[in-house]
Amino acid sequence: MGRPPNLYAFSDADVAPNLRKYVLDQQTEALKRHNVFRVALSGGSLPKTLAKALLSPPSSPSSDDNDPKPDFSKWEIFYADERCVPLDHADSNHALLRSELLDKIPPNLPQPKVHPIDEQYLDDPQEMADQYEKLLVSVFAARDSVKLPLFDLILLGCGPDGHTCSLFPDHPLLRETDAWVLSIADSPKPPAKRITLSLPVVLHAAKIGFVATGEGKKGILKKIFETEEGGRLPCGLVNEGAGEKIGDAGSYPRY
Repeated sequence: MGRPPNLYAFSDADVAPNLRKYVLDQQTEALKRHNVFRVALSGGSLPKTLAKALLSPPSSPSSDDNDPKPDFSKWEIFYADERCVPLDHADSNHALLRSELLDKIPPNLPQPKVHPIDEQYLDDPQEMADQYEKLLVSVFAARDSVKLPLFDLILLGCGPDGHTCSLFPDHPLLRETDAWVLSIADSPKPPAKRITLSLPVVLHAAKIGFVATGEGKKGILKKIFETEEGGRLPCGLVNEGAGEKIGDAGSYPRY
């Protein structure tokens, strides 16, 4: 069904160096286009895997001088989804990224520009979504001239139910076509209140990467790539809709 997937399966030891190459290739292309690298990230195991990829030395010491390196001074980091919790809360994707990656960037290096949610709207997910959308509009241009924001790269995870961002199977948010950022107050996975990029925004990105790790992801990925039912799951919709812009990598075994 659909196009053949760009699926790459690695051992645990090989995920980080291959993710590093993938991300830094997108950094190179973005800096050629507009001298900034705008990335949207999800939570889960991704921040830890990304930190290992970006902060570890290149896999080939002999080519260290020639290998591209993260230029965090040119990075702008956004969140593909976020939970309506304080930024230091254990459930916060921002807190997770900060502890796994941001706090580990050596202080002598330039730091990326990070765009977290506004904590004053924690009790009002719709207002929080509206405010985050206004932020995207201010960064990506006036809304009357730009239909959708164009991220250079969106890195996503894949839940065991096939959800990605905070877009869940069979949820009405999957049918939203106008808003850039959506609110959800009934997430089947706690916490219930969240905001998320809409499916059209995800699909519009220049590049999209799924990073799935662990034996437990093998079944859902097989379903997404090989069945019609899987193609209707949020991850399946992204995989089908994004076409060749997408790359899938993980440490699950090949099937």
